[in-house]
Amino acid sequence: MDADEYDRDSTFGGDRASLASSSTSLRSEVTRYEFEHGRRYHGYQAGKYYFPNDEKELNRIDIEHHNQRLQMNGALHLCPLEDPMEIIDIGTGSGVWCIEMAEAYPGAQVLGIDLSPVQPSWVPPNCHFEVDDFELDWTYGDDRFDMINHRFLIGSISNHSHFYKQAFNALKPGGWIELVEMEALLYCDDDTVPVGSALREWGELIHEVFGKMGRPFLPVEKYKEHLEDAGFENVTFKIVKRPTCDWPKDRRIKEIGRFCALNLLEGLEGFTMAPFTRVLHWRPEEVTVFLAKVRKDILRRRIHGYMKS
Repeated sequence: MDADEYDRDSTFGGDRASLASSSTSLRSEVTRYEFEHGRRYHGYQAGKYYFPNDEKELNRIDIEHHNQRLQMNGALHLCPLEDPMEIIDIGTGSGVWCIEMAEAYPGAQVLGIDLSPVQPSWVPPNCHFEVDDFELDWTYGDDRFDMINHRFLIGSISNHSHFYKQAFNALKPGGWIELVEMEALLYCDDDTVPVGSALREWGELIHEVFGKMGRPFLPVEKYKEHLEDAGFENVTFKIVKRPTCDWPKDRRIKEIGRFCALNLLEGLEGFTMAPFTRVLHWRPEEVTVFLAKVRKDILRRRIHGYMKS
């Protein structure tokens, strides 16, 4: 990517409907949320997922959903779906992808699962949400889905081989799995990342934390290997560079960089506070001071950094 010329750094300038009903009878458990350092976390399987589920995080998920559509030239998916009947989104978050897929494919049943019942209840009639843990044994039956989708399950999967084998079994013959995952490590092709960069240190620490937890951030190249080992064929793999801000010269990539920066700025505290305090035993004040330095690096246009997805 070529960098644009700048003399300054970047700047960025409705409540949801009631919670969706869950397929589990333990509604009081799934909505008995945990609160920590001013953020809300899931109640079902409490402590398993280290990122928040509050309104701020749901808004960030919607920002990243828009960013994904920019990266895919407006598309919701890249696999060649033909008259799908059943689609599932693993770790659906705000549910925005499911809702838009249900609108795009009115003849399909679209199911989103998540540990948190935080999706809106006013959705297309062919869109449904359930509380479920994808790391448990899947109970959907074999040969069921035309498409399985997941995005950004980084830090959530403890056994990738088992996960993708379950996904393989749940797909119909000829069905598709599509995924978007990423690394938090900072890459650069022109040596503009300064020594001691807080953003680079942040990425290395995030990888360290989740490695210690047994839920590693994989190198993006590993996903193709896991899919093929599970039995998938015709695996198409593409590395996308996510600019840290709007430093690229190309107009389209510049716009993607703006949303990458916005996603990271909005999510940075949520991505960091629980992992750093619970695993690295940092004090909350230490995390806050460190993240102030990270935010400055994100907005520095002279740092031509990117993350791999």
